[in-house]
Amino acid sequence: MIQILACLTGQHDHGIVLGAALLCVVAALACTLSVRGTGRLRPVLSALLIAIGAWSTHFVALLAYDPGIPMGYDLSLTLLSAALALVGALAGFAIWFAGQARPLHRAAGGALLGAGLAGMHDLGMLAVRVPGHLVVAPGHLLASLAVATLLGAAALHVLRLNAVLPRALAAAALLTATVLSLHFTAMGGVTAWPDPAVPVPRSALPRDGLLILIVTLTAVTISAILLVLAIEARIGLAAQAAEAGRLRGLADAAFDALALLDAEGRVMEASSQLAALTGTGREALIGRPFATLLEEGATDTGPARLVGGLPVELRRRTIETASGTRVVVALRDLRERLDSQSRLERLAHHDTLTGLANRALLRSRIEEEIARTGRGAARFAVLCLDLDRFKPVNDLYGHAAGDQLLQQVAERLTASLRGSDLCARIGGDEFVILQTMTDAPEPAQALAQRLVSALVEPFHLTIAEVTVSASIGIALFPDDATAPEELLRAADLALYRAKENGRSGFAFFHVAMDQEIRHRHALERDLRQAVANGEMSLAWQPQAAADTGEVTGFEALLRWHSPTRGSVSPATFIPLAEASGAILPIGAWVLQTAIREAASWTRPLRVAVNVSALQIQQGDFPDLLRTLLEETRLDPRRLELEVTESLLITDTDRALATVRELKSIGVQLSLDDFGTGYSSLSMLRNFPFDRVKMDRSFVSALTDDNSAAAVVQGILGLSRGMGLPVVAEGVETEAQMSVLQAARCDEVQGYLVGKPRSIGDYQALVHPGREIIAA
Repeated sequence: MIQILACLTGQHDHGIVLGAALLCVVAALACTLSVRGTGRLRPVLSALLIAIGAWSTHFVALLAYDPGIPMGYDLSLTLLSAALALVGALAGFAIWFAGQARPLHRAAGGALLGAGLAGMHDLGMLAVRVPGHLVVAPGHLLASLAVATLLGAAALHVLRLNAVLPRALAAAALLTATVLSLHFTAMGGVTAWPDPAVPVPRSALPRDGLLILIVTLTAVTISAILLVLAIEARIGLAAQAAEAGRLRGLADAAFDALALLDAEGRVMEASSQLAALTGTGREALIGRPFATLLEEGATDTGPARLVGGLPVELRRRTIETASGTRVVVALRDLRERLDSQSRLERLAHHDTLTGLANRALLRSRIEEEIARTGRGAARFAVLCLDLDRFKPVNDLYGHAAGDQLLQQVAERLTASLRGSDLCARIGGDEFVILQTMTDAPEPAQALAQRLVSALVEPFHLTIAEVTVSASIGIALFPDDATAPEELLRAADLALYRAKENGRSGFAFFHVAMDQEIRHRHALERDLRQAVANGEMSLAWQPQAAADTGEVTGFEALLRWHSPTRGSVSPATFIPLAEASGAILPIGAWVLQTAIREAASWTRPLRVAVNVSALQIQQGDFPDLLRTLLEETRLDPRRLELEVTESLLITDTDRALATVRELKSIGVQLSLDDFGTGYSSLSMLRNFPFDRVKMDRSFVSALTDDNSAAAVVQGILGLSRGMGLPVVAEGVETEAQMSVLQAARCDEVQGYLVGKPRSIGDYQALVHPGREIIAA
């Protein structure tokens, strides 16, 4: 080290040494800064810069060396040293460029660069010619080679393509140290021995010639490099402009908003969609940090919000462009997706017609209330509500009117509730109200009264003004049930009781209701087996002409005698049979039995059979009836089917078609319970009935109520005007018979004529001979 320092301080011109050092620094900086560009030739140019820079630095430093004797330079070795520096630099940078992602490859390239520069230096020293001998210590040469290899490896290990400025400066410092250490480490081991016998060759390049060579090679190299850089820059700018235009076009064609970011996260390019989302012009976005467009807390990917609250979804991807590594950010507007999700969630939890909660949301809220009561919250009530007389409105005015009525009902129900309560529609005209914070029955009762009152007022529909009412069943948690389904079942049982009590009212659940339902289910089970077990029979009640008392026919009446229950009233089991569907096999048995019995009579009297709406609505009913008549050979004109208006208002067009098909068979049709229904007069006008039966309620009040007598007179006059005979039911007294005869009623039926009995009791009437029953 002392010898190196002595060489530097005693044998070198300090001014030239400083110039050589500055030349080395400039070359190193130019080398490391050039790889920060984007051109494909940048690594090659960097190699040229450091090779020529190191070669020039070495020979300028040699010019500063003064051993005290004349010096010259061998031209071929001097040029060969430049070539060796160039080859080492190109090879080193090639390895460095290919191994960017692998640190060892980058270091290997740097080591090769350092070794090439060391070889250049050694050849350069061998090119020196003096009148004597130059002796170089081998240890110094090896030391210079080791130092140059290590520093070169460190320099290119630090350096990267498109390196940030601090990293480029660090690499430049290491390259500078590599070059300068070579000269002074090797030169420190040089000893000059004068020898007059060894002249400086005439071909040796003098110091001035070397200076000219250095300046010429350096100038040519730098000029060529600058020219290449200028051309590359021009091409690069054009490529960048073209690429920017292409990217802008692609970005504007995309459905998502796009932004192109540089390495520091600044916006380099933005699509028109991004400008629209942010409400900022595209020019104003360029150069702006992308993070400032987002609300605080936004992540690099996934859901985020733009400043101002607009929801977006972010996606990022790194790409390589002609300008270097860039980041593309895609922003998708989430407003439509969130709105769709909100609509789907609402559809999943709300009724589409009324906007009320549906069964799923109701159950969820009940479960929440049960959980809250477990934490000490107040109890709650469930109210099941069903509209009275909704079906006639729906059938008479159509489903559109029915839907409009349900919507108005929903509005009135909602207006009667508190904010914490919930109203749900669970199907048809059934509603359920969840009343929270109910510690006693009184608040639930008050709510039920409000709801009933709210629905009493007429509803103004588009095509009519209608009036309905509501029946409500109430169950309390946890008094009546502790599970959601049990609670709803309890409220439904209470609703059933409210309807039994006359409708347009409410009822609380009590345990006896459950027992009644169990009894009802057991009765239904036995009813389904009654025909098969031979428990059913027919009772026959005669019908007679009102003026003469002559029997004109019989009505077949169904009776059920259960071995465990005894005689069960038709008023009990027939509605149950119709509600459960058991009326179909029972009705088929009644029709077959009655027709077969009537076919055996000698006297061709009329037989009347009540037929359920469910029976006639079966598509094959007319065919079954036709087959039965053919098998028994009963004259179809002797069979009278009694129907109620419930058949006719369910599906008017279908019912009319069925009635006409039955008429084509030849059977008679009568409208039962005339005068008590919803639209009996329209039924008479639209359907081909042969007879009407006046309800017994009018007959029973005939002699006690003038208004009842007036109604009877009106029904008889209307029917007579339409050419329809009338059968008055429930005639029990001579006074009733006298009034009916005076009003010219056609036929009568009741205890005065004959009680329902076994057909064996009426053998004299159904077999040869004529029996006259006195009026």
